[in-house]
Amino acid sequence: MNASPPARASGLGARLHVAVAAVFFAFGVSVGLWGGASGAILIRSGVDASTFGVLLTVYTGAYLIAMSAGGALAHRFGVEQALSVSAILFGAALCALLNASSEAWVAIALIVTGFVGGVVDVLMNAEGARIERGLGRPILARLHCAASAGMALGAILGSLIIVGPAPWAAGLLAALALAGAGVAYHRSAATDRPVPGAVGSIGRSGLSFAPALIGLGVVVGVSIAAELAASVWSTLLLREEAPKLAAISGLGAAFFSACQAALRFNVDAIRLRVPDLRLIIASFVIAAVGFALVSVQAGFAASVAGFALIGVGTGPIVPCGFALAARQAAAGPAVGLASASLFSALSRLPSPLITGAIAQTLSLPAAFGAFAAGLAATAAATAFVASLSLARRQTRKA
Repeated sequence: MNASPPARASGLGARLHVAVAAVFFAFGVSVGLWGGASGAILIRSGVDASTFGVLLTVYTGAYLIAMSAGGALAHRFGVEQALSVSAILFGAALCALLNASSEAWVAIALIVTGFVGGVVDVLMNAEGARIERGLGRPILARLHCAASAGMALGAILGSLIIVGPAPWAAGLLAALALAGAGVAYHRSAATDRPVPGAVGSIGRSGLSFAPALIGLGVVVGVSIAAELAASVWSTLLLREEAPKLAAISGLGAAFFSACQAALRFNVDAIRLRVPDLRLIIASFVIAAVGFALVSVQAGFAASVAGFALIGVGTGPIVPCGFALAARQAAAGPAVGLASASLFSALSRLPSPLITGAIAQTLSLPAAFGAFAAGLAATAAATAFVASLSLARRQTRKA
């Protein structure tokens, strides 16, 4: 008699877990479709590298603003309502972006996509964190793995579809994937609603200006900027490098996302053996090598291998960075994560603008070379700050 309710609850929890994983995967597929098709769409719409850099900067700003507003939306409407509706709207916005044929169309659709995508991002992570607390075991890294795997699939599909006889199918696929995931999540969430107040606390949490959190935010922002460059600029670079292989120019973003997914699937096991800060430093070095390999233009295959290295390198940085932010004793987990996310804008916002300017003035490979130098400098600065912090702790103990 008493075994029935727990079994039913367990079944409901499992269904909700699968539904949220489906949202992550659909999110990744849809973003990957844009990444794989973006090169052809930008050329078709007459958007040059400098303009695209400006648009990506505005897109990033809209994304960050939306992430800040996501908690308030969830508190007002409920996470199950806000996430399902925003997922459907995100699919519609991406459908418009993937069918853009003018500079103005790209600009408007990209900004709307950034805002709605930011809402989906923060809400699906909030729901993933709630499920993780309920299960009592880590699942967020695996959910991010699902998103990266979706991006890998979407990137290659996007580059193939956009040069085919039905380029409009990429937008339709993005819309259907997100609508299906949103509806499936809503049905699952209706029978397993969030604990009252669990999401509202996200929207109400304060901020900490602790130097450690500012530094972690900048570090995470550098990694996310590198991820954006690898997923979006890669198709343009590979199309320039091998015009005859335009149909598979999404391979760079695909290999980047696949390798990132593999790392994130195993990152919790790696973190048991390697301290987070040391793993972040090593990961930046690996990603810098990947960007350097892409920048020397050693051929299509070598560039794809470079993007794979970037995926390997960036894979652990965001999970490790947010884990460190959540452990800041003075701030607390919620404030630590919110603060690190906000301060990531310090490095995320200017990055697309600088990348576009270098690509327009010099070349896209030169912009990737600048990324290699920036990641190497970030690794060195992080190692230096870590050594100073260790020296201070040893002095206090003495």
